[in-house]
Amino acid sequence: MSMNIVSIVRASLLGLALMLANTSPAGAQSQPAGGQAQPACGQAQRTLYERLGGYDAISKVVEDFENRLFVDPKVGKYFVGMGTDTRELFIQKTKNLVCNVTGGPCKVISRSAKTTHAGLGITDAEFDIVVGHLSEALDKYKVPAAEHKELISIVETLRKDIVEKH
Repeated sequence: MSMNIVSIVRASLLGLALMLANTSPAGAQSQPAGGQAQPACGQAQRTLYERLGGYDAISKVVEDFENRLFVDPKVGKYFVGMGTDTRELFIQKTKNLVCNVTGGPCKVISRSAKTTHAGLGITDAEFDIVVGHLSEALDKYKVPAAEHKELISIVETLRKDIVEKH
């Protein structure tokens, strides 16, 4: 089923799981949409949130992404013992995070990335797996290349706060 993502986090951002997803890149403060500039003609550029298709589209991508993480043989260990309710809350936190960091109206309801992931010993390889699952979810929903790249770039900014073992 093709979904118009430009009309779907970005990340979670991590957990996006994010391991990525349950975190705010700036300690739960709202972020501008990827540092987007104003076009020369003076009209406001659409936010990444809008270009991804808004909340419903982001929700579909995040649900797909998070469910990939839960069953992954390498990173799934971080989610062992989570009941259905806890997983649903985790997914909701990720939706809010992706919505927020892409310029949407959602409030971040999670702790900072650094606080959330402290002591987990997450490696660069595990972070790469998470980013790969997000990329696969974005591809599944046919997110255009520019928006795909922009969201992944946002998620990559979290690497320094999440990875503890290089």
